[in-house]
Amino acid sequence: MHQNSRVKTRRETEPPDIGSLRYARKIFDGRGLYLLVMPNGGRYWRYNYRFDGKLKTLALGVHPDVSLDKARARHQVARTLLADGVDPSARKRVLGNRAFAMPIGDPVDSDLGGRRP
Repeated sequence: MHQNSRVKTRRETEPPDIGSLRYARKIFDGRGLYLLVMPNGGRYWRYNYRFDGKLKTLALGVHPDVSLDKARARHQVARTLLADGVDPSARKRVLGNRAFAMPIGDPVDSDLGGRRP
């Protein structure tokens, strides 16, 4: 096998199975995306990022309702918003849960107060 060709590991296709824990754990996927596993069994997709010099965390959904692929897609939308200078948590606050369901190219007012026509 060539050194540049990769075999997809289980980590790349689904989150690991973790039993009961005493404390919350973070299972990182990369670039700030991680699965927060709580002691009570809850699993939450989160994204840590910096905006205006402040560390922020964006909730992307609950596992298994939001799959790994869907969490990665929402993560990519949030990264694109950051690259455009828009705070993803402010956009989510204004638009609600559909903030990351919209395609990236949809027009939204620059003040984040506008809705789609």
